[in-house]
Amino acid sequence: MSTGTTKRPKTVLLLAGVLGLEAAILTAATVFLVIETAAQEAEFLASSLALAGLSLLGAVLLALVTVSTLRLRSWVRGAAITWQIMQLAVAWVFLQGDIAVWVGWALTAVSIVGIGAAVHPATGRALHRDDDELPESR
Repeated sequence: MSTGTTKRPKTVLLLAGVLGLEAAILTAATVFLVIETAAQEAEFLASSLALAGLSLLGAVLLALVTVSTLRLRSWVRGAAITWQIMQLAVAWVFLQGDIAVWVGWALTAVSIVGIGAAVHPATGRALHRDDDELPESR
């Protein structure tokens, strides 16, 4: 589906906004991890660098999914829902702790909004390929 001839529904824009916000936060976390690794003598340098590398990879992939959402690529719903479910698992860990429960609730809220936007019928209609057989909902 061409983005030039199709108006993006608000749910697609919401999904792209959620994914973009998550990519920005993960980018900030990556910068923090790199600065912390460089500023302090890491007890496990290889582990610290691996964590920063995985964080960077996640941020880049989320940015790719965000841009692809705005380009109305048909594959992004699966990637977005998978990410939100993984994020819910991280939120569950935070909710089980005593220190940063608010982070768990924030992750949960953002994930629910992201899943809701991804499975919304308007998003499905906007992101389906022309060769997909998607019944019209009225």
